[in-house]
Amino acid sequence: MSLSSILTTTAAGLANTDYQIALANANVANASDTSYSRKTADFGAITSTVSLSTAATTRVADDYLTLATATAASSAGRDAAISSALQSYDAQLGTVATGDDVSSLLTAFQTAVTGLASTGATSAAQAGVVSAAGQLATAIRGLSGTIQTLRGQASTDIASTVATVNTAADTIASLNDQIVSTGASGGDVTNLEDQRDAALQTLSGALGISYYTTPDNRVQVYTAGGAALVGDQANHLSYTASSTLSAGVTYPGQISGIMLGGQDITSSITTGTIGGLITLRDTTLVGEQAKLDQLATTLIATTNAVSNAGSAYPAPATLTGSVTVTAADSLGASGTLRVAVTTASGTVAATQDFNRAAYPTVGSLVTALNGLGGVSASISPSGKLVLAATDPTQGVALADIGASVGPAGVGVSAYFGLNDVFSGQNATDIAVSAGLQANPASLPTAALPSTATLSVGAVALTSGDSAVADRLNAAISAATTFPTAGGFPAQSTSLQSYASSFVSSAAGLVSGASAAADQSQATFTAAQSRLDNLTNVNTDEELALLTTYEQQYQANAQMVSMVRTMFTALMTMMA
Repeated sequence: MSLSSILTTTAAGLANTDYQIALANANVANASDTSYSRKTADFGAITSTVSLSTAATTRVADDYLTLATATAASSAGRDAAISSALQSYDAQLGTVATGDDVSSLLTAFQTAVTGLASTGATSAAQAGVVSAAGQLATAIRGLSGTIQTLRGQASTDIASTVATVNTAADTIASLNDQIVSTGASGGDVTNLEDQRDAALQTLSGALGISYYTTPDNRVQVYTAGGAALVGDQANHLSYTASSTLSAGVTYPGQISGIMLGGQDITSSITTGTIGGLITLRDTTLVGEQAKLDQLATTLIATTNAVSNAGSAYPAPATLTGSVTVTAADSLGASGTLRVAVTTASGTVAATQDFNRAAYPTVGSLVTALNGLGGVSASISPSGKLVLAATDPTQGVALADIGASVGPAGVGVSAYFGLNDVFSGQNATDIAVSAGLQANPASLPTAALPSTATLSVGAVALTSGDSAVADRLNAAISAATTFPTAGGFPAQSTSLQSYASSFVSSAAGLVSGASAAADQSQATFTAAQSRLDNLTNVNTDEELALLTTYEQQYQANAQMVSMVRTMFTALMTMMA
């Protein structure tokens, strides 16, 4: 080999080593960047006899591990979104240990009712029942509010995640263009590919995607349902958030769909953060609301049915209904209504039995009631039936004999809501009736006799009468028919049992979501670790390589020095 060939080869070696040193330094400088992949040099000889070479930068990558990590990110994103929201739900559920869950509060309500049955109509016992009912209603209403707040938050979070998806899609489309143009001119595209992989990871965690790389090194991205998200350009998702949701607002219908290219793709998004948020908003929390509503409506109906069959002791001077009516409303009634005006000691001052079939409308019944001495009946400006004793020291009590009013076939008091314990229709608005909140002593505890003729001067109500309390206690424990709701099958069980099932089911839902999130996160972490171990920079290895490269550089430099000495000697000999 000639001295000139040796010098050329050595110079190439210096250039190659200098290139490797620069790459190693760049690797070390970017070691803390998790999206950066380790770069290596790929050399190719220009000729078969001279080692002068061209160098190309390549990155350490693995398509299989990258895809596995992206898939794991989709599952982790979905499960984390669900678990995070349900932790807030769990905080509102309360616990059996602290006695603030709905099952424990229903037990406390029943215990207060049992105490009322034992002590009779004492102010303390009545206040205890009203207080326990209020705590139970507040807990149910609070849970309902939390459910709808979480649904609204999920809707808002979908909107913010959609914005993240659109930004990532734009980034990928832009990087595709840069990679193609840079690669065509022979430039280094490895850092651009790192950035594109990071954007793909973001998309995977947010949405769940599939993708492939074209021969010209463009990445084509599709949603899980097959809609094109990034092709020659980015296609944006669109979504209008509903930050405030109510139980009756659901998807599809009142909630905006997630649109892509004019198509609603909401139902096809099942993974990623958006998939988890959709599941929360439209399935998980809707199911919890349905079960809670069923508990609340049954509690309201059961309790009010019993309380409306009774009367407070002493009977209240005024009874105001909770149901809005008009004088023209049809009653469709049958059976007998007994109305009594009683003194403070419970004796009858006036009484009359009304054949309800004779009064086809609300107005006709009001007119008939006004015919009973000592009673004033009217419909208030807000559309509520009002019965009042004309003597404020007396009270009004009702009893149904073979009662059947309206399609539901309830009694008169129940139909108008004259002695309700709870107001509201479901879990959203359940509360203790305003009358009881203002005056717990108006809680029905006794009942007018309905099996015999009632006469003036007879004792109709007593403080020790526990009829209503006994019936209410029995009603809470009795089997009731519950329809299918939120994953619960149709069943015949007690209110207490249903409440216990609701609490245990909710706790299991929270626990299961947390376990799923932990598992999917562990899977993602393991996949990411395998990918990182392959592609990320190990500073110890790079520093060791730098030492090797420096030794190679020094050896090549010494070879250049030796060649120069030999050239000098040769020139001297030729002089």
